[in-house]
Amino acid sequence: MYRVVVHHRAANYLKRLPQPQKKRIKKLLHDLALNPSNHPNVKSMVGEWAGYRRFRVGDIRIIFWVENSEETIYVDYVGPRGDVYK
Repeated sequence: MYRVVVHHRAANYLKRLPQPQKKRIKKLLHDLALNPSNHPNVKSMVGEWAGYRRFRVGDIRIIFWVENSEETIYVDYVGPRGDVYK
């Protein structure tokens, strides 16, 4: 199982979400930690975001990258589509 590290800007956004969305995202992060390379909703990003991956939870995007040698997932951004990619 991979360890999940959430950046403070992503954690601040998660704090402001309603409880049902927060629970759903936490469950999906836990599922992602079990198998980050073969999660069905994860897509690799290209261009200036190369090396990052993303998955979608409703209208919210979670941008992260995986450090396989440390078995760690770093969640850098959580937010709506329009704000996350800026």
